[in-house]
Amino acid sequence: MSLSSEFVKRLNDEGEPLTKRLCLARNAFQSTYLPIQRKEELVFIWLCSNENLDRSSTEVWATLQLCICSRHMKLLTPADVRPEVLCTVVKMLCKYLKQKGTPSEVHDVILECVVQILGGIHFQQRLKKHLEEYLALFIVAINLVEDLNIEEFDPNLKEINFSFWLQTLILSQFCEPPKLHLSVECLETLSAVIRLNPLAIEPKMFEILGPIMMAKKNTPEVKWAYLSFLHCVLEMFTRLSRTQKFVTKLFPMLKHFIQKKEVFDIPLEDIFPAQFYKDLRSIMAALPSTQLISIMKGLTYHLNLEIEEYDVASKTYIQVMGSILSSFLCGIRVASGTVPVDIVAKFINMMTELKETLARFAAATLCQEYDDGIMLCLLDVCYSWGELHILLVHYNLQQSLDLSQLDTSATNLAGLHNYLSSDQWNLIAQRVNNFGKTTCKDKMNSLLIQKLQVLQLMSESRTSPEQFNVARYLVSGLNQTCSVKFLPSMPVLNSLLSKDQLLHVAKHLVQEIVADKDVCKQVIEALKHEDIQEERSLMETMIFITLERIASLIYKTKRRAKNPNTTGTFLRSFQVLPITYMMENIQLLVCLSTIAVGVYMQTVEAGSKVIQTLFGDLLLNLLEQTSLLNLHSFLHIGWFMKWLASHDLGLEKERSDRLYACLLSSNFKQKDGVVKLKPLIHHLSVKDNCSMLQLRIVSILLMTLFKGGKRHSIKDDQDLKKLVVNPLSKLILSAIRQGDTPTSETLDMYTQLLQIRLGRKKNLKMLEKVTVYVSNFFDYALDGLGNETESKAGGSAMFVSLLLKHRSCLASCLPPNIVQRAWTKLMTCSSNTFSQQHCRLFLEATTTKEFQKIMESLLDETRKTVSAGGSRLETMVEWWKSVACCDTCPEKAEVRQSAMGAMCLVMLRVIKEPSLNGGIIAVLGLEQELIKNTQVQLEPLMVDLCMESVFPMELCDVAEFIRLWSSMVQVTRYLLTYRSAWVLDRLPSFLACYRHLVSSLAINSVVTRGLSPKEVDEIAACALALSKLTKSMKKHSKSFKRVCAYLVADILHQLEQYTLHSSIKLHFTNCMYAILSMCDSYSADYLVRVLPPSTQLLFKSFYTKYKNFHKFTGKV
Repeated sequence: MSLSSEFVKRLNDEGEPLTKRLCLARNAFQSTYLPIQRKEELVFIWLCSNENLDRSSTEVWATLQLCICSRHMKLLTPADVRPEVLCTVVKMLCKYLKQKGTPSEVHDVILECVVQILGGIHFQQRLKKHLEEYLALFIVAINLVEDLNIEEFDPNLKEINFSFWLQTLILSQFCEPPKLHLSVECLETLSAVIRLNPLAIEPKMFEILGPIMMAKKNTPEVKWAYLSFLHCVLEMFTRLSRTQKFVTKLFPMLKHFIQKKEVFDIPLEDIFPAQFYKDLRSIMAALPSTQLISIMKGLTYHLNLEIEEYDVASKTYIQVMGSILSSFLCGIRVASGTVPVDIVAKFINMMTELKETLARFAAATLCQEYDDGIMLCLLDVCYSWGELHILLVHYNLQQSLDLSQLDTSATNLAGLHNYLSSDQWNLIAQRVNNFGKTTCKDKMNSLLIQKLQVLQLMSESRTSPEQFNVARYLVSGLNQTCSVKFLPSMPVLNSLLSKDQLLHVAKHLVQEIVADKDVCKQVIEALKHEDIQEERSLMETMIFITLERIASLIYKTKRRAKNPNTTGTFLRSFQVLPITYMMENIQLLVCLSTIAVGVYMQTVEAGSKVIQTLFGDLLLNLLEQTSLLNLHSFLHIGWFMKWLASHDLGLEKERSDRLYACLLSSNFKQKDGVVKLKPLIHHLSVKDNCSMLQLRIVSILLMTLFKGGKRHSIKDDQDLKKLVVNPLSKLILSAIRQGDTPTSETLDMYTQLLQIRLGRKKNLKMLEKVTVYVSNFFDYALDGLGNETESKAGGSAMFVSLLLKHRSCLASCLPPNIVQRAWTKLMTCSSNTFSQQHCRLFLEATTTKEFQKIMESLLDETRKTVSAGGSRLETMVEWWKSVACCDTCPEKAEVRQSAMGAMCLVMLRVIKEPSLNGGIIAVLGLEQELIKNTQVQLEPLMVDLCMESVFPMELCDVAEFIRLWSSMVQVTRYLLTYRSAWVLDRLPSFLACYRHLVSSLAINSVVTRGLSPKEVDEIAACALALSKLTKSMKKHSKSFKRVCAYLVADILHQLEQYTLHSSIKLHFTNCMYAILSMCDSYSADYLVRVLPPSTQLLFKSFYTKYKNFHKFTGKV
């Protein structure tokens, strides 16, 4: 009590300047360590009730605004600031907004305070119970607009029913016009109204839904908005537990509107898109059994009414009804032993009734002229009925199959679909084959594949004549169907196909890949499926067919000239086929064939560049993903490398270098690998001027030959010098002499040559010839260190590191002050060209004194960067990461440890000052490196930096929140994983970090934010990371056991305060259960005693589910 009195006394001390007292109020309000009860309330009372304060001063109102907008305000509870004090704040703001003569700058600050209050959760809890205060504040704010002036309320407004007004408004907009013109804004507004008040819209929904469904959707934007609207409608009926009502009333409404002649030209996809049926299936899967039976009864009834005689309007209605019925049947889940017997009996009766309806539907369809839409509807419902019937037979639920049919023809489906005779099924198949479109034929094939699956699963023989007939029928009709729909059946058909049939299938697939670009993409995506790629016989056949087609294109010059890109399409198909998992002989054949095509197609002028680039990509993928041990037996690497040195494949520099390295590395694994390079070395040596491509090949050759300081197999060291080193050394020196100025390619070659000669110190004469150019290349390397090109900066760093490593041998030719000059240049690197690996090499090559000077310079530069607040902070952080990762001696480790401590003081300023929060992501990345690297000993200052960097985040942009929050939770998790001793010593600070993470995630994932589905998924991934952090705390349950109750209370507070998306709330529930598993019975009893009544109910719900279910199953 004495502290509170002293605090108020200092605030009222007029002997002190007002600025100093306002600063004291701000700091006290935001402090978490000041032991004054209700200090926030005291600050509000002083700012609002003290008449001695100068209300015309901007500083007073700015202090009030800072308190209202602060992070600390979001963490307060009603016990910290009483509702009466909040009322005082609201009244004072209303008073000074109405008061005339208030300065404009003060007026703007007051208005900002009002905006924050209207959106603040603490004030909302007060205002929603006292609407007169809310409306008074709102009117004062809205009257500031010059065009508006509200003097008082109309008393009749209280008598208006909001639901009635909303229904009337929506119906007037969507039902009165004879022809509704849909727009994106119209559908989005209606979706928002549905989310706002579903109970008000639901009674009139079918009056609104009909005109919208039958309206034309002319643009993709409108179609997308319409799909979102349908999703909102389904979600509304699901949440209100009125799904059965939706399906029951849908069909009379559809029939009423479809009978109008104006809707005949509307495509069925515009009424119900494909995504609608997927949503409907997922909803049906969650319904109880009784509702499913009722819905199925209603669907069967409506279908039975229309199938006898139907006109043009009824055809559209039947197609829509059949699609919904098929989706409904696909959404039903059948499981053994989980459904009561009486429910099973009712469901089987409904299946029998539907079977009779399908029999009448098929008979009526066969009696009339063929209609593709009606036939597709019939086959679709039959297929879905068959899937459910198979499941019922599998679980022996009073169902059986008679698979022994006298008619063994492929199209006889009477064994499974026994509601039609074999003659009727054969007639249906004949009509579909003669008159049906591709979609209808695909559905007929699906029924045949369904029959084939049943025969293989439930018959004694898996190679019966009937199965061979089905396979033969499917393959014979392959040219008239879609290969994308046919491919999933290959695992079933593969064992039934002969070699000729398999060859026919492979030829058809390869032909479709080449014929049409759209079909090609679909077939290639289907081929990527795991089940298809496991069919080795089909994949091998496709490979051989592709090679045969490429060979035929090469031999036939006329066809080659007509379409030069066809070969490229064939080569592109190799990227999809699983060559990596094939036999080595097939891999070798594909690789050699690809090389042959690439070499031969170099003579073709049209399209050669595209084919050569594709050839290079394919060859690189084959060499990297397969181990072709016998490649050297069929391919002379030296001659092939000679050809590559003369032809640029058009690949990126990095990929082409990897290709050359793979070929040379494969060559050097053989005993005579160096000897086989004679053609390449001779080709390079006889030329006076080598191209940049050839110089790169020389550099890669030397790097591969002496990689890791190990020489490859060769009989004599003298042969190595004679065959490789000496010719290439002369070539490199010749290229250096001829070049006016060094280039990045010559720098790489010179670095390799210098490294080789430094490793062979016996030949001093050759070393002297090489070291003559050190100074020239050092100047070029210095310029390259600050270059914007990453490859050039990397080559320069490698050269400088090599000089520092061998400075004792190169003392006579080294320029002065190379360390200082290199360091000065390295500090000019941007974040795009910075490389930790190269900087580590540079730091490790320095002496202790040089390292100490570098640390001092880096520390000064970091201070300047933080003070300036520029974007260069990311580069500084990357430097400190390099310092943390480099291997050092004990003396340099002490220097590094001291510098790291000073650096943490600087980075703390970045964390605490809002103006520098742009670099917080970089600082969090640095903390992760420090925590993971066990070579760096953490000090209290470093731990403080990690703890302070996890702070509560206000409502912000989703992308920014995800980046920042993910980094913060990663830091917290690394602390608990790698530095658990520090965490357990500072448990209160760690728990504060955890509380900040929970509150920030809850604030930014509320339902009212209007997040897109992608954003919800990304935030759900963040919630999953929080769940993993919580589960990792269970490893230290002994330490966390005494504080688990407080963590449970924090999560309960967030779940009670905010309405979260279901996927995010699921992970919060996982966190709750993980913490409850660490609690004992005393913690639970304590929570029941101290929690508020509403929170107690929520806790009891969670705790009961945990004890009865989650504790034993581990499932949510």
